[in-house]
Amino acid sequence: MAVQGSTTGQLENASKEMIAKSLFTMEHTAPNRSLLRKFTLQAGHDTMVIPKVGQMTFLNVNETEKNTNEMDIGMTTSSVSTSIVGGKVIITDTLLRDNTQDIWDMVGTQVGDAAVRKIEADIITLYSSLNGGTTYGAAGAVFNVANVMNVIANAKINKFGQRLHVIHHPSCMLRLSKDLTTLGTNRPIPAGYSQERLQDFFGGIVLSGVPFFETANITPDTNSDAIGVIKHKDALGMLEAGTIRRRKERDESIGEGAWVLYVTHRYTAFEMDDALGASLTYAAATPATS
Repeated sequence: MAVQGSTTGQLENASKEMIAKSLFTMEHTAPNRSLLRKFTLQAGHDTMVIPKVGQMTFLNVNETEKNTNEMDIGMTTSSVSTSIVGGKVIITDTLLRDNTQDIWDMVGTQVGDAAVRKIEADIITLYSSLNGGTTYGAAGAVFNVANVMNVIANAKINKFGQRLHVIHHPSCMLRLSKDLTTLGTNRPIPAGYSQERLQDFFGGIVLSGVPFFETANITPDTNSDAIGVIKHKDALGMLEAGTIRRRKERDESIGEGAWVLYVTHRYTAFEMDDALGASLTYAAATPATS
C-alpha cells in the first residue's frame, strides 16, 4: 500500500486545496478534454440519452403545385452511462505536520495528472472508430504538408464540419513544421478555442483554417506509428457526473496515524457522430538529437 505521511481542520482545508489543484491540472493539461462536446449527468440519473438528427433536403416546388416534400428529422438516440475511476492516497500525520502546504499541492497535481492520463487515453482510444474505422494516412506515412493538406481536403469534401481541428503526436507536429515557413513562430489560437486551456498544446500551425494541437499522451506503436485525429468538436463527447469526489477516513494502524483520502470521478468518453472525424495514422518516431 502506497503511504504518504495534522489536525482535522488542517486536513479539511488542505484536502479542498488538493482537489482544487487537481481540477486545475485536469482543465489545463488535457487538450482532448477541451476539444469535444461535454455533458453533465443530472443528479438522480445513471444514463443520458444523446439525440442525433439527420440531414434534410429542399426540393423545387412549382407555384401551382402542392408542397409534398416531407422532410424527415431523422432523429436517432444513443444512451450513455458513466463509469467510476479513481484511487486512494494515504497521508500520515507525521508527513503532514512537517510539510503541510507543499504536500497537498504536490498530491493535488499528481491526482490531476493521473485523471488526465486516464481521460486522455479513453478519448484517444475512440479516434480509430471514427469514419467507419477508415483511417487517413498509413503506417510509415510521413506527416508532411502535402499529406496533411490532402487530409484536410478529404475532411472538408466529406463534410466533417466547418470548425475542424487536428490533434497528433509531437513528433508528427515537428515533422510538419519542417515543411512550413512558420517554423520557429507561433500563430495565435483561432477564435473559439480556449487560449487559457489550449495554449500549451497549440502547435502554432493553422492550415486552411484548421488549427493543430499536440499531445504526448498519444502512444506510438512498436513500429513508431501514431494515431491522431482530424475532427469536428461534435464527433466525440464526454459525460461527467459532477466533479472529482473525495472522502476521508482515519487509519490509526499506520505510524502515528494517517488520513486515507479516496478520490473518484464518474465519466465516460463516447463517439457522438462517426461522420464528423477520422483517425490519422502517421510515422512518429522519436527524432535523433545528434
